Amino acid sequence: MIYPQAAALPDWQQLETLFSSAKSYEERYRQLLLLGKKFPAMPENYRLEQSEVSGCESRSWVYSENNQLWCDSEARIIKGLMGIILSLVNYSNHQSIKSIDLISKLEQLGLRHYISDSRINGIQAIWRQIIVLQAT
Repeated sequence: MIYPQAAALPDWQQLETLFSSAKSYEERYRQLLLLGKKFPAMPENYRLEQSEVSGCESRSWVYSENNQLWCDSEARIIKGLMGIILSLVNYSNHQSIKSIDLISKLEQLGLRHYISDSRINGIQAIWRQIIVLQAT
C-alpha cells in the first residue's frame, strides 16, 4: 500500500525526536496541531459517504484506491494524529501494521494522557479502517 500523504510528513524517528524535545503538554499539543496543519488534504472527490469513518467526533475519511490509501479530517488534532499513524504504517506490510499497538505509540510520544477518550475512540476507528483497507 502506498500512502501519498506520508511524503510530506516526518518519519517515526523524527516524530519521536520532535515530541521528546517538547517539555510540556502545551508544547506537545502545539506540535500535534502543527503536524495537522502540515498534513496534506486528500482529494475532495475521495470524501465519500462510504469512506467516512464512523465513531469519530469530527468528520474523518479513510479512502483506498489503486493501492493508495488517503485519510483526512475536519479537525486539525485528528489530522495530526493521522500524520502519526501514517508515519507508523509507511513502508510497512499488513502483518507488521496489525502488530502495532497504537495507544502504546501515543504513550511513547507523551500524548496519550492528553487525548480525550472520545478522540482515542475516533482515532482507533480510523486505525481499524486503515488496517482493513491495507489488507485488501
